[in-house]
Amino acid sequence: MDKKLIIGIAAAVALAGGLVIYFAASPSQVAPVVAPAPQPPPPQPVPLTPKATSTTPKPVVKPTPSTQAAITSVVFSKAIIATGAPISPATTFSSSTPTIYAVLSLKNAIQRTELSYVRYYEGKYVNSGLSHPSKDGMRYFHFKFVLTPGQTRKVGHYTLNFYVNGKKSQSVSYFVQ
Repeated sequence: MDKKLIIGIAAAVALAGGLVIYFAASPSQVAPVVAPAPQPPPPQPVPLTPKATSTTPKPVVKPTPSTQAAITSVVFSKAIIATGAPISPATTFSSSTPTIYAVLSLKNAIQRTELSYVRYYEGKYVNSGLSHPSKDGMRYFHFKFVLTPGQTRKVGHYTLNFYVNGKKSQSVSYFVQ
């Protein structure tokens, strides 16, 4: 119940009781009415100390050389399995191969790890790409090069330079015949 309401009810009861006594008693028995002493304000609640929640940011931990993300190997393949591992790795593909996967084996990669490549054909820049693992601890990650329907790949030598967080990691090649 609200404190003001309780105080109001108490005051009304006290006043009614005083009136009953006043009218029931003779004038010589009635005591003078004295105003009640002022009451101190009620104590204020003490604020609670906030508890840690799941939204509390994690401390930034700088990686040591043994925990830094790394590409341990790169292989090319026409297909991959559900885990991301390559099926029948190869370094030579036909000009009509629909998709060529560059499968990176990773160590200590987390979602913020930046993986990128620069691709060259016969020593000339072709394209580049950048991505991130979808979850921490991924063992395999891939970039795929999809052939546009009705087109063929240029026959020749392709080189890809791979980078982890902007630092060059691996340089690998494949051939199209």
